[in-house]
Amino acid sequence: MSLKEQIVSFIFSFLYGTISSYLYITFYRFFHDKNRSFNILNSLLFVIDLIIIYFVIFLLINEGDVKIVFVLITITTFFVLNYKNLQKKCKNMFN
Repeated sequence: MSLKEQIVSFIFSFLYGTISSYLYITFYRFFHDKNRSFNILNSLLFVIDLIIIYFVIFLLINEGDVKIVFVLITITTFFVLNYKNLQKKCKNMFN
């Protein structure tokens, strides 16, 4: 992988983590329901869609050569931006 592809992949991973964070917040506002099984199914489908989109775009950027660093950047960005929201949801889930 060339340096240019690595830089584009790094920037894409960071931006995708940011975008998926805001999509998650929006998704939670609109699709949160009292039915737990409905929430689990919706969340699972949402995450699968995000993963498929991530890999399809990586396929276009650099023939699908995904390094673990790019995945870690995406996950870290997501958790940093959603730290307070995730903390509240975990408290509500276990109470």
